[in-house]
Amino acid sequence: MLVESLSKIFVCATPGEGRCGAKGGGELLEAFKDEVERQEISSSTVLQNACTRRHDEGPVVFIFPEDVVYTRVQTEDVRGIVERHLTARAAAKPGSG
Repeated sequence: MLVESLSKIFVCATPGEGRCGAKGGGELLEAFKDEVERQEISSSTVLQNACTRRHDEGPVVFIFPEDVVYTRVQTEDVRGIVERHLTARAAAKPGSG
């Protein structure tokens, strides 16, 4: 059973020299999609974000509605971010578990 999350993960993966996509944003987007699938969370939770012009901080990941921003995110950070913002919140929802 897939869990719907109220939180969303936005990953910048804008292609182009010096942008998040060139710094691994595309691979990061796929890693987030794979991780939510592995944890049985709806894939609609992970979305590609429009460029926010934070190229020197990329890849950048935004968590909504918590208003959390992660910079220079690597694929090894993905599981922890998903667990911190999606898995924990899903477990805390009344009627879950």
